[in-house]
Amino acid sequence: MTLQAVLEAHRETVPDAVALIAWGEDVEFASVGADTRESVFPIASVTKPIVATAGLMLVRDGTIAFDDPIANWLPELANPVVVRTPQSPVDDVVPATKPITVRHLLASRTGWGFTADFSLPATQKLFENAHLHGREDLPAPDEWLKQLAEVPLLHQPGDGWLYNTAYDVLGVLLDRVTGSLPDFLADRLYRPLGMKNTSFISQVLPSGAGGLKSTVDDLLAFNRFLLSSDLLPELATDTTSAAEREAADIFLEGQGWGLGGSVDIAEIDPWNVQGRYGWVGGSGTAAHVVPSADLVTILLTRTAMTSPAPLAIMRDFWRCAAR
Repeated sequence: MTLQAVLEAHRETVPDAVALIAWGEDVEFASVGADTRESVFPIASVTKPIVATAGLMLVRDGTIAFDDPIANWLPELANPVVVRTPQSPVDDVVPATKPITVRHLLASRTGWGFTADFSLPATQKLFENAHLHGREDLPAPDEWLKQLAEVPLLHQPGDGWLYNTAYDVLGVLLDRVTGSLPDFLADRLYRPLGMKNTSFISQVLPSGAGGLKSTVDDLLAFNRFLLSSDLLPELATDTTSAAEREAADIFLEGQGWGLGGSVDIAEIDPWNVQGRYGWVGGSGTAAHVVPSADLVTILLTRTAMTSPAPLAIMRDFWRCAAR
């Protein structure tokens, strides 16, 4: 099936989409609906690999270090507490036994975030206080950090993998470290790579978990940069245990998690290749690289995901790219 045929097959449920597969310099592009290669899409969690790359650049620069406590820049989060058990009420807490670090943010191991069970009291508190996605009026970073500080951790810092929230914290931390995360991204990534149409949707709070908008060609430029960069091996090194992957199967589907995105470690589906790195976004977006094949795959839609499971069009798109 051609790439265009994949999009046409899902047109009833996904009426607007662009897709691109690049094998080295050989690029195939397809679209349905009114969108073109120049169309700008909210990319949701496809933001995470970009922000992880920025964080790793700052580590390489010596500006921050993996083991630096985040309280050095985010004093609002200096004294977290942890629920006694994941099922405990939010007022049944113990102190954190160690500080949350930059490494914990990059690897999504802070203790804030989502498990397969969204009904846990601490998760419900996180939704109420500090979940940013879907909110029309984002709070200022200072106010948001105060709200997040009222949410207990689900586990001690570093002791498990949870989805999403660590990257919103990372976005705010990098913003404070650099003076402006949007400016840092523009200086170090967007301008050098020719990413003319990538920026945060809201300038109020730089959501590192899902705040960027972009185009298919901007994301192609970024992912080609990853393929040629010595940052990729570190971004695409699995940081999870077998037990953590099993507990997070709703998100990871048996694969691992590096920094800012998933990394394939098991050949479960035809498109799974050892070292394949990237992520999907809740607005119906996906971007991955396969270093061993010099391959970039990008799918941008305006069809929101209703669960962590990838859309059917995503699976058919990845199958097409695995030829």
